[in-house]
Amino acid sequence: MKYGIGVGRTLTAEAAADLARLADDLGYEQCTFIDSQNLCRDSVAMMTLAAAGTRRISLGHAVTNPYTRHAAVLANSVATVDEVSGGRAFLGIGAGGSAVAMVGQNPRPLSELADYVAFFRDFTSGREAAWQGQIMRSEWARRAIPVVIGTHGARSCRLAGRIADGVFLPGLDPRIARWKRARVAEGAELGGRQITDLAVWSRGAIFVDDDAGKAREYVRSYAATSAFFLWRSVLCRDTAESRELAGSLPEPVLAEMAKLADRYDWYQHEVVGAAHAADLSDSLIECFAIYGPPSRCADRLEQLSALGVDRVSLVLYGVPDQQDMTRRFAEDVAARLG
Repeated sequence: MKYGIGVGRTLTAEAAADLARLADDLGYEQCTFIDSQNLCRDSVAMMTLAAAGTRRISLGHAVTNPYTRHAAVLANSVATVDEVSGGRAFLGIGAGGSAVAMVGQNPRPLSELADYVAFFRDFTSGREAAWQGQIMRSEWARRAIPVVIGTHGARSCRLAGRIADGVFLPGLDPRIARWKRARVAEGAELGGRQITDLAVWSRGAIFVDDDAGKAREYVRSYAATSAFFLWRSVLCRDTAESRELAGSLPEPVLAEMAKLADRYDWYQHEVVGAAHAADLSDSLIECFAIYGPPSRCADRLEQLSALGVDRVSLVLYGVPDQQDMTRRFAEDVAARLG
């Protein structure tokens, strides 16, 4: 199994780069950076510092969007990070989360996201690229940079399976992971390939500690965020696919997700102690987080491995000592799994 870490929510740009350097030394495959202009330091600045200080780890957003940054500006930024890193950057992109909501906008249609992926590939490869009726090109970028789409919903999972090089799938419960992977596989088939042709990352919070109760408090808010997005992207909809996923989850968990939709506070987005996450059940938290003693964390990862999951992206936003957690996970959990 390959591992990545998600950083940047509560760190300075230099601290995020230092953490990427440590992950590089410890053998992590990937380091991702949050892009939310109201909540954290600039993602491109963090990625550039990280690129200059690492040797082998891949670097990208998880995730950005083409609406708070102009399409050409975003493509040029990622291509620059790719140059600084010696070809280790990727574009991690979605339809829009906190960055879009906090400037008063809504997630964009998936057709627009697909159009942007096509633009990005043309622009960064040096070809003429079209965006919203404007034809343009880069005078210097000349490399095919991987695209990873972050997704919750059925349609976006299929889109990722059809057009992306990889996908981020929030949710560490086997029921959620199985449902999302099935949708990605459907999209891959539509694109004339298989799910194994993509880098498929299951994504969620991690906190390794011998005290499971303590660990749970640090992943609680991230679990609330993921539950909120899954509800508004899938479970609030009356479709056969939504009913399929809902039927696999406990009714009390579904009720909790519905309540989150009414009280979610963007300015407490993934903040430890967020009021909207205060009374979440253990059952809901475990859908989106792995926490507790090393043996417990390893058992959870083995459950995912049994489904075919071979890449896990671990979010550290709520962890006080992120360097220590990065090291402890590698030494005490990943090492158990080989």
